[in-house]
Amino acid sequence: MKGQYFSFDAIIASVIFVLALVALLSYWHSVRAFLDYQNDPLGKEAIRVSNLFFLPSSPTDDCNTMTRFGLAAGIDDKRVSSVVLGCAKGKDEAWLQRTLGTGYGVSLRVTNVSDSHYVTIGGDVPTSPAPVNVVRMRRLATVVNPDDTTYLVMVDLSMYR
Repeated sequence: MKGQYFSFDAIIASVIFVLALVALLSYWHSVRAFLDYQNDPLGKEAIRVSNLFFLPSSPTDDCNTMTRFGLAAGIDDKRVSSVVLGCAKGKDEAWLQRTLGTGYGVSLRVTNVSDSHYVTIGGDVPTSPAPVNVVRMRRLATVVNPDDTTYLVMVDLSMYR
């Protein structure tokens, strides 16, 4: 009788050990992948650039004179300004790189959530020749119109080298 209980205990202990080992290896893999993502210079630059979108443009909202591109309506108002979005609509990638202060290729797409209408700034990511490394980020924002009406948009940033 005692031998049967011991073998049952050993089976349960083995199952618990295997489950604990699988959980530990899964956790280690996810931590390692996260650290690799943080150490990638293109990933760091994409995070920096996506944070710049929620700052106001400098020195003015006029795309012909601005030196730093930002979509925010003001320093305390993080909503996207429809005025800045409208003037940046037709700008090319070189303008976007210069005003964001980055050496990587940049493409920005702002998509209205309700009607799927989008605005592309900086063109699309080239398909030929294909870029070596592409990092994509999506952030949600609210666009404020001059009459104080708002709508929800997805801000999709693609950076590549």
